[in-house]
Amino acid sequence: MNLFYTLTNFIIGTCLASHAAVICERINTTDFIFSRSRCNYCHFELALLDEIPLLSFLYLKGHCRYCQQKIPVELFLFELIGGFAFEHIDFNQSRDLATTILLFSIFLVAISDYRQKEFDLILLTPAITITLLCHHFTAFNLFDWFILFFFSSILGWYVFKQKLGLGDLFIYLILAIYFDPTSANQILLIASVLLIITYIVENNPKDYSYPFIPFILLGLIIKQWLLD
Repeated sequence: MNLFYTLTNFIIGTCLASHAAVICERINTTDFIFSRSRCNYCHFELALLDEIPLLSFLYLKGHCRYCQQKIPVELFLFELIGGFAFEHIDFNQSRDLATTILLFSIFLVAISDYRQKEFDLILLTPAITITLLCHHFTAFNLFDWFILFFFSSILGWYVFKQKLGLGDLFIYLILAIYFDPTSANQILLIASVLLIITYIVENNPKDYSYPFIPFILLGLIIKQWLLD
């Protein structure tokens, strides 16, 4: 039975990630909600079999069925990451449903930040709403408040010096308030390590600007898998 739920959660996660990618791609268009997806090259309307997360990409060998243009491999990676992101969610629990909304909102922001190195704050509205409704302020002890203030101040200083985006601070505050400051710091640490590894491996110029929120998302997923 556990295997069944694991597989089901993975499938749900890939679908949510696929939908998040579509939202980020079409949020500023007039056909954002109701129109069918189309190929970005030939604009042919995609059939249902063309939109099955992961499987369609593999079956079509990463190419559009109609014009044979390459489908960006990042879409496959988004769906794969999404499968793991929602793996530990219990959809029968109200708290986990709230976590799903928060995680989906962060997923939207991460995809947008990855593609454009910026994002519309409206994408964070669900996460902010859930955080305000399901905060853990009453469970905070004095040390939690100290950590929250200390690290928020550091991140705020980096934002002021324009070495960090305001969105990164918002994401940290959301994680710290919804979960707890220690968990937020663990996520931030994992994200920083992943960023350093990426920087070393890719060997980009020193002034190259990396989007940090995708690494925060990966840090959150890794924490769910390894530290919870």
